[in-house]
Amino acid sequence: MSFLQSEDRNGLRWSWNVFPNSKEEESRFIIPLGCLYTPKKEIKTMPTLPYVPIQCRSCSAILNPYCPVDFVGKFWSCPFCYQRNQFPESYYGISKVSLPAELIEQFTTVEYIIPQQQQQQQKQIKEQKDDIKKSPVFLFLIDIHTTQNELDSIKDTILQSLAFLPPQSRIGLITLGTAIHVYDLSFTECPKSFILRGTNEHTFEKLQDLLQLRNPIFSQKEEQESEFPIGIDKFFRPISECEFLLSEIFEDMQKDPWNSRTETRPQRCVGGGLQVALLLFARLFNLKKLNWDNIDEINPTNCLGGRIITFLSGPCTKGKGQVVDRELTNRIRSHHDLQKGTSKYTKEAFNFYDNLGEVACKLGISIDLFGCSFDQVGCYEMKTLISKTGGDLLITDKFNSEIFTNSLLYLFSQKKTTKKKQEQEQEQEQEQEQEKEKEKERENGLLNTEFNASVEVNVSAELQILGTIANCNNLPKTKSARINEEFSIGNGKTNRWKLNTLDSRTTLGFYFSVIKNEKNPVDPKRVGIIQFKTISYDSDGNIKIRVTTSGHKFGDFASNPNIIKQSFDQEAAAVLVSRLAVMRAKTEKIGTILRWMDKSLIQVCKKFANFNKNSVSSFQLSPYFSYYPQFMFHFRRSHFMNIFGDSPDESTYFSHSLYKENISNSILMFQPVLHSFTMNGPPKPVLLEMDSVQKDNILLLDSFFLVLIHHGKQIKNWIKQGYHEMEEYKDFATFLELPKQEAKIIMSGRFPYPRFIECDQGSSPARFLLSRLNPSSRKGSNNLYNSNQNENSDLTDDVSFNDFMNHLKKVVIDLD
Repeated sequence: MSFLQSEDRNGLRWSWNVFPNSKEEESRFIIPLGCLYTPKKEIKTMPTLPYVPIQCRSCSAILNPYCPVDFVGKFWSCPFCYQRNQFPESYYGISKVSLPAELIEQFTTVEYIIPQQQQQQQKQIKEQKDDIKKSPVFLFLIDIHTTQNELDSIKDTILQSLAFLPPQSRIGLITLGTAIHVYDLSFTECPKSFILRGTNEHTFEKLQDLLQLRNPIFSQKEEQESEFPIGIDKFFRPISECEFLLSEIFEDMQKDPWNSRTETRPQRCVGGGLQVALLLFARLFNLKKLNWDNIDEINPTNCLGGRIITFLSGPCTKGKGQVVDRELTNRIRSHHDLQKGTSKYTKEAFNFYDNLGEVACKLGISIDLFGCSFDQVGCYEMKTLISKTGGDLLITDKFNSEIFTNSLLYLFSQKKTTKKKQEQEQEQEQEQEQEKEKEKERENGLLNTEFNASVEVNVSAELQILGTIANCNNLPKTKSARINEEFSIGNGKTNRWKLNTLDSRTTLGFYFSVIKNEKNPVDPKRVGIIQFKTISYDSDGNIKIRVTTSGHKFGDFASNPNIIKQSFDQEAAAVLVSRLAVMRAKTEKIGTILRWMDKSLIQVCKKFANFNKNSVSSFQLSPYFSYYPQFMFHFRRSHFMNIFGDSPDESTYFSHSLYKENISNSILMFQPVLHSFTMNGPPKPVLLEMDSVQKDNILLLDSFFLVLIHHGKQIKNWIKQGYHEMEEYKDFATFLELPKQEAKIIMSGRFPYPRFIECDQGSSPARFLLSRLNPSSRKGSNNLYNSNQNENSDLTDDVSFNDFMNHLKKVVIDLD
């Protein structure tokens, strides 16, 4: 099975598909043993099973194709803890020729769907009365200290997004500026809000009094029997009931009237607004108290999940979570300030937002941040608040742009029922036509996002878990977890993680190690088994349990060199190493990380390349490793390692996206794709070289965050002369539209929505293309950017890829 087939079948890509058989052999592999797992990847062949999975009574692992089965005694053995388990009575009819889907070899990934009605029957509880328990909640937190045009764009986009949400979803609204306004969405006579001070630290008890959430008229018994927590339902209303009122509120909403002086920053109480939002969710989920200093006591009930979607146009300048003071003469912190430790507010603000992130994780709430400003908005201090909760992050210049609008609308996109899934539903529900139609209608309205998710990993006895690098938070480990207590990577020392929101883009990077030593290696006949169990709630409140089980052989390079080489996935390895490098950059100097990467690359080439001593021309890297040095070269030049010119907010934005995206998108971030369009043939991919820039072609660059169309000098002149508008040159007009159509396709299915630039050769915006190209070019080439007469012949101090490889070859051979 190829690497891409494995990804299509399981959502998994491994750096090594044959595992090392000992710790010592693992160190010789150099590249860490790990995988990238996309829990909600759309898998066409995946069966969906409408019942509760069978679990091991010892370690809670789920029945899978790698479990030995006794068809006579109706037992199955757990491959993780070796516990024998009895099949339930419903499985007594199984045999070698009649297997349930979870035991069929081809179905290593299955998904169990447990409807709400079945959940209630299993728990033996009464029918739920309110919608809060079976629908997600969305709270919009809007910074109104911005221009009126920007504010109008926020309001219009929010109203558009409401059409994508399920009608039973509940929404809330809070605005922040000099003060905090909490809107009562049940009062229909006129817009009504509670105004709170932004400088105060808000507590659970005080907020209940200020917002009139405690009504002395109700007795304790009546409070327990009420449909909702008393008073809180006025702040969270179903969309179908408050959409018109929300439109009226937005119509009257103006920018913050407390205008600041031109020489000072606006008063903006971001920390206080987030505190109030989380306290409202805590009350909504039936919490009786919430102590900011003792979050371990937080144990919400009826918690399906939700989102706090935050819109900021500047940093917090007031109250808790302050990032910078109001005086413009005192600039906001830079990378230099962070390295020197001279940033005044960073440490306190970081700890404050980190604590809010822990509370949000307990409540099952994700924090999304849309920061649209020409200055920084403070997302560096809020990075753990966003990443721990599995939220999304967007940093751009302004709200009234298609980048913001399309990104927010994508956040609420709905699932599309695939043809394959419809066929499966028809096969499973042939005798229940009416229920089948209802199920189709219901599923067509599901959000692409699932809520309150957790991921659990179990490994067989030969392996142990080091950790994960992803936008998630640790959960307590299970009793049977095999983890490395002494050494961890990223979020480690556990086998369970929390992601409050989960979508088809969410990809986690897991790292593993082998337990056995070289004196007692793993038997090559054994199979290392890893199981990923993801539990989440869809927007209808149904529980979804996706189980992926992966098995791999063990080997060593000395006895099976070809098999080991063929098992190497260059793309997965590059992304795993890049995540590890970005994680280390948070605590180590960039120079130290670059030396570590260079040393690892040299060791990889020395181990897996063929060469003769003292002969550089004899150096030949195995085709299974040929692209890996190229990936590392471009990663060294990317925004992740070259932070010159980037703010801390921008660096946070880039690293957050890297931790979130799948392999193909992650590689685009540091090694873009370049396509050339000419009138002499179809478009084709070209190398990231200066020679690719020609006067008679159009280049399309996709670097994930940026999509750029570059016109050659001759194409530019033809456009200026208006040939594309002439009837006899229709072909030229069609040719100009081809890259634009391709760019639209690229941008339409991506979050964040990329920035789009269309430029000409020699223009200022062309620098965005030139900065991503390899500066190497032969003398005397036809390339206008690299000719001796051209003033742009020396655009960068970076070495070329050819020089990089030549030096690498010399170092590898000299080391031998």
